[in-house]
Amino acid sequence: HFQPQLDLNTGKLCGAEALLRWNHPQSGYISPADFIPVAEETGQIIPIGNWVLRAACATMVEWRRQGMKPLRLAVNLSMRQLRDNRLAEQVEMALQETGLSPDDVELELTEGIMLLDTQYAMGFLQKMHTLGVRLSIDDFGTGFSSLGYLKRMPLDKLKIDQSFVRDIETDENDASIVRSIIGLARRFKLRVIAEGVESQQQLEFLREQGCDEIQGYYFSRPLPADEFARFVKNNPSLL
Repeated sequence: HFQPQLDLNTGKLCGAEALLRWNHPQSGYISPADFIPVAEETGQIIPIGNWVLRAACATMVEWRRQGMKPLRLAVNLSMRQLRDNRLAEQVEMALQETGLSPDDVELELTEGIMLLDTQYAMGFLQKMHTLGVRLSIDDFGTGFSSLGYLKRMPLDKLKIDQSFVRDIETDENDASIVRSIIGLARRFKLRVIAEGVESQQQLEFLREQGCDEIQGYYFSRPLPADEFARFVKNNPSLL
């Protein structure tokens, strides 16, 4: 599935995050919170993650062929994938096989990447940066936070976790955290996106604070590829 991402400065769609969904023929919808940890534990997340990357890149190329305007594709990488020394090769192969340009892809990394061997982590990130792939830190502030990696790593974006966005209208602590993350991103010349936006009030707060992009149910849930294509066609501008 793909969830639209909106540029708050232009009011137009700017990207799509690829998200894994499972509709089991007997059990029905199974939450990612249930099957992703099992895939991580068993190691199946590596072939699954490689498939997601290739499938999402191929879908983006097909949308372009059909005349859709360019959008950036965001794909999540798990910690198990990041420990796989073949990951850089898999990313390069996905781009070569589908023909998608590296600068149209954004890899979302958890803060746990700092728990990996620093030399290995920096090596992978530098390879991606040199290739032209964009890099973002997902769920910023919820895991292993270190201002040092913002300085050392070739990052492009921070993503504000939905747990901070949910109560920004009523919880001053959450509002302060969001302001701080946006201010931090500005100082490091990084873009910032907020996930889990579900109301006009949240949108307005984020826009007033200088947040660059948002995604969330206020505009759209994650959609199958065909529904996403129709959504883009029917919504050239959302603000």
